[in-house]
Amino acid sequence: MVKKIGYTLLGILLVYASVAFAIKAGIGVLPVDAAITTIADVIGMKVGTFSMLFHGSFFVGQIVMEGRRFRKTEFLQILYITLGGSVLNFFLYTVLKNVAFTFYPVRLIVCVLAFLISAFGCTMVLETHLMRTPMEGCIQMIAERIGTTMGKLRQKIDIVLVLVSVVLTLIFGTEWTLREGTIIAALIFGPAMDFWKKNVFSKWKL
Repeated sequence: MVKKIGYTLLGILLVYASVAFAIKAGIGVLPVDAAITTIADVIGMKVGTFSMLFHGSFFVGQIVMEGRRFRKTEFLQILYITLGGSVLNFFLYTVLKNVAFTFYPVRLIVCVLAFLISAFGCTMVLETHLMRTPMEGCIQMIAERIGTTMGKLRQKIDIVLVLVSVVLTLIFGTEWTLREGTIIAALIFGPAMDFWKKNVFSKWKL
């Protein structure tokens, strides 16, 4: 259990630190990160802090749907939420505060590496089988209840998040978080998770 918790913490660190680098690269992030970043900018809140509220809502949703069947180990998602948001704030507003990626090829490289590392960290968290991730866990539950697949429901939610980001950006004039990097993420994030699972975590038992 201690080993699994350790790998989970490392995975969370990798996921949220890489998100900070992707945001700082400034050429687009995943739809969920784009929505979180845009909304946080609009309401004047730190990105990591709003991330805690955003993912926390999915955690609460799981508890409401499962009630007494909610596993005690799933309360570790609170650690995922709070540590993840804190890591994101630390890297975005302290470590990378005075860092500016201005040369486009560098921005592109940073962005791609961030997505690959984030996929690695996310796969690590999932492969410990210690807990669900807040958003994906909640979406899976809803999908089962309405008779669809998690992939299809997640796709619909991503579309909504994209629309929210676009509308808020147009209304409030915030920086665009949906760019070419978003397309790159859509193309490589899922396959990268499959790659890490097959070539690393199938041999490296967590």
